Amino acid sequence: MKLSFVPLSTGDEKMDIWYLVFFLLPICSSSEPQDGHVMNMDTFLSLVKDLESTLTNSSAQDLAQLLMSQPSSSSKVLSEEQASLTHTLLTHKVVALKDDIWLEQGVILAPDGSTVAVRPLLEALLWGWKVDCKSENLQEDIRRPENFVKNPNSLTMLLAMSYSNFDNPLESPLYIPNGCWDSILSPKTFKLQGAPSMNDLTLAYINGGFDGTLLREMLINETQKMSVLLQSYYWGQPTMSAFRRQGFQDLLKEGQLADEIRNGIKCYREHAEPHTLSPINDDQLTSIASEVAKNFEHQLLDCPALVPRCMWEAKPYNGSPTLLKPPLPHVYIHHTYTPSKPCVSFQECAADMRSMQRFHQVDRGWDDIGYSYVAGSDGYVYEGRGWHWVGAHTKGHNTVGYGISFIGDFTSSIPDARILQLVRDRLLRCAVRSGYILPNYTIQGHRQVVNTSCPGDALFQEISSWEHFTKVRDVYMKYYSCIQWFSNESKN
Repeated sequence: MKLSFVPLSTGDEKMDIWYLVFFLLPICSSSEPQDGHVMNMDTFLSLVKDLESTLTNSSAQDLAQLLMSQPSSSSKVLSEEQASLTHTLLTHKVVALKDDIWLEQGVILAPDGSTVAVRPLLEALLWGWKVDCKSENLQEDIRRPENFVKNPNSLTMLLAMSYSNFDNPLESPLYIPNGCWDSILSPKTFKLQGAPSMNDLTLAYINGGFDGTLLREMLINETQKMSVLLQSYYWGQPTMSAFRRQGFQDLLKEGQLADEIRNGIKCYREHAEPHTLSPINDDQLTSIASEVAKNFEHQLLDCPALVPRCMWEAKPYNGSPTLLKPPLPHVYIHHTYTPSKPCVSFQECAADMRSMQRFHQVDRGWDDIGYSYVAGSDGYVYEGRGWHWVGAHTKGHNTVGYGISFIGDFTSSIPDARILQLVRDRLLRCAVRSGYILPNYTIQGHRQVVNTSCPGDALFQEISSWEHFTKVRDVYMKYYSCIQWFSNESKN
């Protein structure tokens, strides 16, 4: 079994120590996927409703506590079938199959198209995301060192463990694998797009931690049934869950995430075997925690959630794609015009993406959907050709810029403010930080460089107020693009 992970040390001896610390985490070898349950939010909601029909006075926290205590104290309440499903839903682990295929279990497909791990959701709903080193739940769990990072404060703890060797903050981005389901309509198997990290930190796990935290906030002022809570959060147009990153970020006070990560590292060091740890003083601990928090915020909280091609069921690229040479100097804004109606759910937006790809590939004879990325009004940005492949969005300019489109006809109206912010303040800033776009990039509407009305009068008026927008016309843009291209070439 081969693992791919961010190194936790620069020395072989320290690397061996940390490998031993994490070796017993639940990364298991198997040749069989999990059982035949349909792993979506409807399945979880049905279980919750069944239990609520029996336990009529149970609150969301009561039911979460019951599910988390399974099978010990819940064996007299749950039927054999319910207990089996609960075990499947709450057993989060990564399973290794042949040929470096990795399945993530204990995760479900949410109505917004995201994947959520159930266990961290219930943990955060009950205990929150902050570290409580005196918690009875924590004390019981850390009696076994291999379980420490799976304690009820696991979201904070896993962040600390994944970034740091407790000597120097890691400069590398945190490795957070995502994946795709075998079926969107009847999901049963979730395959990661890469090998897991050593402590099973995945995007689904983080989503679960975020969701549980936000659901807990919704219960502060009133008691609700869990079924009502889940329906209000995961169902809607758009759903609340689509904005989980922003919601979690809004809860944070300045420096709070760093403080909690610091507490997590300190808590771990109080209970871990001394000989496995290198010496560290309080200043170093504070510095590490601050770096971890900053990297996580920049990499995840400040960036939009991207829906990968496999999740909207994209067809393969026709032929061989041409690679871009990031960072690129330009961004071109489009609207789809057709589809003309903004999509407000994952199902609608995924169908629109498939329709556009079919039109571009079949009717226009292009290799793939033309846009680099497409923003739906459901709160997500959908991957088209991505950051690395030359698109077919802005004739004559596809090699020097990315094409970002909004689904809908925005001739007389503009997308919702949250959707505009998703592109302007998150996608583009994140792309600069990740090295895909130059810091001094320019934004233009499609109409400024091609004879077209795109991106619509209303949307064009909107983007003309954005930072980086330029009125420079085609001839100047071509000159500037050449200068940038030769500059990039001289550096390579």
